[in-house]
Amino acid sequence: MKPFELSRRNLLKTGAIAAIGAIGAPMLTGCEGRKHEVDEDGNFIYKREKPAFMEPPKPIESSQIAKEYSCDVVVVGGGMAGLCAAISAAEEGAKVIVLEKTNTVNFRSQDYGAVGSRVQKQVGNDIDPVEITRELMRFGGYKNDQRVVSQWVKHSGKVNDWILDMALAKGCQIEHIWEKHDIVAEGATIKAYPTLTFILKPTQEAIEKAPRGMIGGKPTKAVAFTLLQTALDKGVEIYYKMPAVQLVRDDNNKGRVSAVIAKQKDGGYNKFNAKKGVILCAGDYGHNDEMLRYYIPSADTVSVNLYPSKANTGDGHRMGLWVGAAMDEAPHAPMYFDIAMIDSPGIADPIMRQPWLGLNSRGERFANEDLPYAYIANGTRQEPDYTRWNIWDSKWPDEAPLMHQTACKSLKSEWHSEDRVKDFVKKGVIKSANTIEELAQKIHLPVEKVKQEIARYNELARNGFDEDFYKRKECLTTIEKPPFYAAHMGIALLVTLGGLRINENMQVLDNDKHVIPGLYAAGNNSGSFYANDYCVTIAGNSHGRAYTFGYLAGKHITKA
Repeated sequence: MKPFELSRRNLLKTGAIAAIGAIGAPMLTGCEGRKHEVDEDGNFIYKREKPAFMEPPKPIESSQIAKEYSCDVVVVGGGMAGLCAAISAAEEGAKVIVLEKTNTVNFRSQDYGAVGSRVQKQVGNDIDPVEITRELMRFGGYKNDQRVVSQWVKHSGKVNDWILDMALAKGCQIEHIWEKHDIVAEGATIKAYPTLTFILKPTQEAIEKAPRGMIGGKPTKAVAFTLLQTALDKGVEIYYKMPAVQLVRDDNNKGRVSAVIAKQKDGGYNKFNAKKGVILCAGDYGHNDEMLRYYIPSADTVSVNLYPSKANTGDGHRMGLWVGAAMDEAPHAPMYFDIAMIDSPGIADPIMRQPWLGLNSRGERFANEDLPYAYIANGTRQEPDYTRWNIWDSKWPDEAPLMHQTACKSLKSEWHSEDRVKDFVKKGVIKSANTIEELAQKIHLPVEKVKQEIARYNELARNGFDEDFYKRKECLTTIEKPPFYAAHMGIALLVTLGGLRINENMQVLDNDKHVIPGLYAAGNNSGSFYANDYCVTIAGNSHGRAYTFGYLAGKHITKA
């Protein structure tokens, strides 16, 4: 037998497996969701059971179609990627229809990442495209496709300019341009890149007409209003409350995708024929429990699902799978945030998320707290109860602004308010006490352990070097001046980032890596960009990918 050549047959021959005995039987019969078989040489063959969402439904018959529509391009989903795709295609003279599942377009946040945009050049945020590409690939463990990743790096700047020009044409103004010091903390544990671009100030019309309930407030309304109104100005037709349920692929799923079937409010169906093809921009699958647990098992540790709408149920992914599309290799990348408040369903204020002392539910310090949100969330998920307590003292107004955290955690001036902290204390979201003993009792941690950890932490802070976890000294502050504060933090899921595999033209691929004619994907329907984790060091790249790939898909589909 050659070195390391140990098949199941050889193992049985040696009798070594007998030592496992009956208690080893579960190891052979398999984990939940898997069936174990052996090949002719006795080697294990692992098969994962096919989940229900992968099974295609019966084709909807023509007799069930109430009405047919014809156009050049159908876009499924009215979010950032979808509207950018629709506008881009309409600019090329295409007749475009957008199918939206809900009663409005869907947007969130105000962080738009790019490389080489006009406003970045204006403030001297020079970004090396080679370094950025390598960073994105490193985060994905090179399971992502560099040909696809490079499309964002190469084109995001011009598409960011394109969106800004549309916003300015609609009367919106630039409220803030992100400068390097807003985003990058010199000497931070994890290097960050100044990829964020601008924050918009909306017009009064944008405030009044933009959809309600979006994360990000007025700046998000400005972008939502801009893209929606521009799409309508260019003749894009939007059908709301019209969820797409099936793609039509010709020649028994061997030809091109030529239509989308959508469900009417009364339960009937409409068919939307697309001469050029279909662009899937229907969002992620964060509210589809079966898909979430199949592709991201770690989601079981999540305390809060932050996505503002529950319509993100993987509709685009499933429709793609049913016509033969390939999906990213599992497990997929989630976008985890450290903003789940255990004592309140609301989103945590940045003051609670600064790199204060973090203790697990046993009162133990367990990590370098100077980490971007996904990393500290990953560390917290390894601890008992998947939670941590952030602890700080009343010196925070002077100390927090010096930490210069990455953009999503930075303590901006509008949040630098002692009244806000007092209000959170009054509501019970932040716990406060005048002694460490009293604080430990309020948060139900072992008093002596907490006192021991804080004493050690104070010693490290006074020495100016964190020899336990190597946190940079700007974030290493003593906890000694009452009142003392604590916030109970869990894990939040914003979106899932696995999708249908695409090529550099945003065309969806099958399992043999062949293009499925007439089918494109962008935004969180598209894959080939992320793996393992969201790339937190390159701020805003999720939105940047969405608008860039939507734009590129709209251009390419009209030329195909």
